[in-house]
Amino acid sequence: MGGHRRDGRWPRGGHGEDQFSRRWPGNPSGVDPVPRLLRPISWIVVIAGLAVWSLLAWIGYALVDPVLGWVAANAGLLVDGGKGLATATGAGKEVGSVVDNLNVSGFLGQAIALLRVVLKPAIIVLWAIGALALIAAPVILPRIIDRARRLL
Repeated sequence: MGGHRRDGRWPRGGHGEDQFSRRWPGNPSGVDPVPRLLRPISWIVVIAGLAVWSLLAWIGYALVDPVLGWVAANAGLLVDGGKGLATATGAGKEVGSVVDNLNVSGFLGQAIALLRVVLKPAIIVLWAIGALALIAAPVILPRIIDRARRLL
C-alpha cells in the first residue's frame, strides 16, 4: 500500500501534505479540524431530543380525543353563556336570534368532527418532520455555521 496508513490517508507530511495543510483559520495547531468527542455527544443530544419530541407527540396524540370530547360537551354551554352575556349587556334579543339562525351548535359540532379527523394525522406528520429535522441537525448545522463564519 505504499505510504498509506490503515485509515487510507497518507502519513503526516508526506505526499503533497505539509505541516500547514491541515490547519484552518482560528486553529493554530495542526490537529484534525473536527474534534472526535463532539460527534458522539451530538448524537446523544439527537437521541435525547427525539425521545422528548416523541413523548410530546405521544401526549398530544393521546389528548386529542379527550380534549375534543370535552369541547364538544361544553359547546352548547358556551353558546348559551354567550347568549346570556349578550342579554346582560343589553343586546339580548338581536344576538339570540342571530345565533339561533346561524345554528352555531351545529357548526361547532361539524368543526369538532373535522378536527377529530385532521388532528391525529397532523400530529404524526409534524412528529415525522421534527424527527427528520433533529436527525439532520448534526449534519447540516456545522455546514451552516462554517458558511456563516466564512461570510463574516
